[in-house]
Amino acid sequence: MVNNQAVNDPGTITVAQASKLLMLTPRRLRQLADDGHIPKAVRGRYPLPSLVRGYLTFLRERIERAGQNAGAGLADAKAHEVRLRTQQREAELIDAEDAQRFHAFSSKLYRETLIGLGASVTRDPILAATINAPIKAALDRFDARFADALPKLRRGDDPLA
Repeated sequence: MVNNQAVNDPGTITVAQASKLLMLTPRRLRQLADDGHIPKAVRGRYPLPSLVRGYLTFLRERIERAGQNAGAGLADAKAHEVRLRTQQREAELIDAEDAQRFHAFSSKLYRETLIGLGASVTRDPILAATINAPIKAALDRFDARFADALPKLRRGDDPLA
Protein backbone atom coordinates (compact mmCIF):
# COMPACT_ATOMS: atom_id res chain seq x y z
CA MET A 1 0.00 0.00 0.00
CA VAL A 2 1.42 3.39 -1.02
CA ASN A 3 0.97 6.49 1.14
CA ASN A 4 -0.54 9.09 -1.21
CA GLN A 5 0.52 11.99 1.02
CA ALA A 6 4.20 10.89 0.91
CA VAL A 7 4.01 10.82 -2.87
CA ASN A 8 2.33 14.25 -2.95
CA ASP A 9 4.88 15.91 -0.64
CA PRO A 10 8.37 15.01 -1.85
CA GLY A 11 11.17 16.28 0.42
CA THR A 12 9.00 16.07 3.53
CA ILE A 13 8.87 13.60 6.38
CA THR A 14 6.20 12.70 8.90
CA VAL A 15 6.24 13.77 12.53
CA ALA A 16 7.16 10.21 13.53
CA GLN A 17 10.06 10.15 11.06
CA ALA A 18 11.28 13.58 12.19
CA SER A 19 11.11 12.50 15.83
CA LYS A 20 13.12 9.40 15.10
CA LEU A 21 15.65 11.26 12.93
CA LEU A 22 16.34 13.99 15.50
CA MET A 23 15.83 11.72 18.54
CA LEU A 24 13.16 14.03 19.95
CA THR A 25 9.58 13.57 21.03
CA PRO A 26 6.79 14.96 18.84
CA ARG A 27 6.02 17.39 21.66
CA ARG A 28 9.63 18.71 21.64
CA LEU A 29 9.41 19.12 17.86
CA ARG A 30 6.28 21.26 18.31
CA GLN A 31 8.07 23.35 20.97
CA LEU A 32 11.02 23.97 18.64
CA ALA A 33 8.62 24.90 15.85
CA ASP A 34 6.64 27.22 18.14
CA ASP A 35 9.90 28.91 19.19
CA GLY A 36 10.83 29.39 15.53
CA HIS A 37 13.86 27.10 15.50
CA ILE A 38 12.42 24.69 12.95
CA PRO A 39 9.56 25.11 10.45
CA LYS A 40 6.07 24.14 11.57
CA ALA A 41 4.62 20.90 10.30
CA VAL A 42 2.13 21.25 7.46
CA ARG A 43 -0.51 18.50 7.39
CA GLY A 44 1.64 16.46 9.80
CA ARG A 45 4.80 16.70 7.69
CA TYR A 46 8.07 18.62 8.02
CA PRO A 47 10.18 19.82 5.08
CA LEU A 48 13.33 17.74 5.55
CA PRO A 49 16.06 20.23 4.49
CA SER A 50 14.58 23.10 6.57
CA LEU A 51 14.01 20.80 9.53
CA VAL A 52 17.62 19.59 9.62
CA ARG A 53 19.08 23.07 8.97
CA GLY A 54 16.88 24.63 11.68
CA TYR A 55 17.74 21.96 14.23
CA LEU A 56 21.48 22.22 13.53
CA THR A 57 21.29 26.02 13.91
CA PHE A 58 19.44 25.58 17.20
CA LEU A 59 22.11 23.18 18.50
CA ARG A 60 24.97 25.46 17.39
CA GLU A 61 23.42 28.44 19.18
CA ARG A 62 22.99 26.35 22.33
CA ILE A 63 26.63 25.31 22.25
CA GLU A 64 27.77 28.90 21.73
CA ARG A 65 25.62 30.12 24.65
CA ALA A 66 27.03 27.38 26.88
CA GLY A 67 30.56 28.39 25.88
CA GLN A 68 29.85 32.03 26.64
CA ASN A 69 28.48 31.11 30.08
CA ALA A 70 31.56 29.02 30.83
CA GLY A 71 33.77 31.87 29.64
CA ALA A 72 31.93 34.28 31.91
CA GLY A 73 32.61 32.02 34.92
CA LEU A 74 36.28 31.86 34.02
CA ALA A 75 36.42 35.63 33.58
CA ASP A 76 34.80 36.10 37.00
CA ALA A 77 37.33 33.74 38.60
CA LYS A 78 40.22 35.60 36.97
CA ALA A 79 38.84 38.96 38.08
CA HIS A 80 38.49 37.64 41.65
CA GLU A 81 42.09 36.41 41.61
CA VAL A 82 43.32 39.78 40.32
CA ARG A 83 41.38 41.57 43.10
CA LEU A 84 42.95 39.28 45.72
CA ARG A 85 46.45 39.87 44.41
CA THR A 86 45.89 43.62 44.33
CA GLN A 87 44.56 43.62 47.88
CA GLN A 88 47.50 41.54 49.02
CA ARG A 89 49.98 43.94 47.39
CA GLU A 90 48.19 46.86 48.99
CA ALA A 91 48.31 45.07 52.37
CA GLU A 92 44.53 45.02 52.69
CA LEU A 93 44.39 41.31 53.37
CA ILE A 94 44.87 39.85 56.82
CA ASP A 95 46.70 36.56 57.14
CA ALA A 96 44.22 33.92 58.31
CA GLU A 97 46.69 32.52 60.85
CA ASP A 98 47.15 35.99 62.35
CA ALA A 99 43.38 36.44 62.55
CA GLN A 100 43.03 33.05 64.21
CA ARG A 101 45.70 33.85 66.81
CA PHE A 102 44.10 37.22 67.53
CA HIS A 103 40.69 35.58 67.95
CA ALA A 104 42.11 32.98 70.34
CA PHE A 105 43.76 35.75 72.37
CA SER A 106 40.55 37.85 72.44
CA SER A 107 38.32 34.90 73.29
CA LYS A 108 40.57 33.84 76.17
CA LEU A 109 40.71 37.42 77.49
CA TYR A 110 36.92 37.82 77.32
CA ARG A 111 36.32 34.48 79.04
CA GLU A 112 38.79 35.22 81.85
CA THR A 113 37.24 38.64 82.39
CA LEU A 114 33.55 37.85 82.06
CA ILE A 115 33.01 34.30 83.31
CA GLY A 116 33.64 35.30 86.93
CA LEU A 117 31.23 38.22 86.70
CA GLY A 118 28.40 36.35 88.48
CA ALA A 119 30.57 35.57 91.50
CA SER A 120 31.82 39.17 91.67
CA VAL A 121 28.24 40.50 91.78
CA THR A 122 26.71 38.08 94.30
CA ARG A 123 27.67 35.45 96.83
CA ASP A 124 24.63 33.36 95.92
CA PRO A 125 25.99 30.52 93.73
CA ILE A 126 22.63 29.96 92.01
CA LEU A 127 22.30 33.61 91.07
CA ALA A 128 25.97 33.74 90.00
CA ALA A 129 25.38 30.74 87.73
CA THR A 130 22.26 32.43 86.33
CA ILE A 131 24.36 35.50 85.46
CA ASN A 132 27.23 33.48 84.00
CA ALA A 133 25.10 31.22 81.77
CA PRO A 134 24.10 33.85 79.15
CA ILE A 135 27.62 35.30 79.21
CA LYS A 136 29.09 31.87 78.46
CA ALA A 137 26.50 31.35 75.71
CA ALA A 138 27.42 34.70 74.13
CA LEU A 139 31.12 33.82 74.22
CA ASP A 140 30.38 30.43 72.65
CA ARG A 141 28.43 32.20 69.86
CA PHE A 142 31.42 34.53 69.39
CA ASP A 143 33.72 31.52 68.89
CA ALA A 144 31.23 29.76 66.59
CA ARG A 145 30.78 32.83 64.38
CA PHE A 146 34.53 33.13 64.01
CA ALA A 147 34.81 29.43 63.14
CA ASP A 148 32.12 29.93 60.45
CA ALA A 149 33.90 33.00 59.04
CA LEU A 150 37.39 31.49 58.99
CA PRO A 151 36.98 29.46 55.75
CA LYS A 152 35.77 32.62 53.95
CA LEU A 153 38.75 34.53 55.31
CA ARG A 154 41.11 31.80 54.07
CA ARG A 155 39.57 31.98 50.56
CA GLY A 156 39.94 35.75 50.51
CA ASP A 157 36.17 36.32 50.60
CA ASP A 158 34.51 38.84 52.87
CA PRO A 159 34.03 36.98 56.17
CA LEU A 160 31.25 39.35 57.21
CA ALA A 161 29.12 38.69 54.12
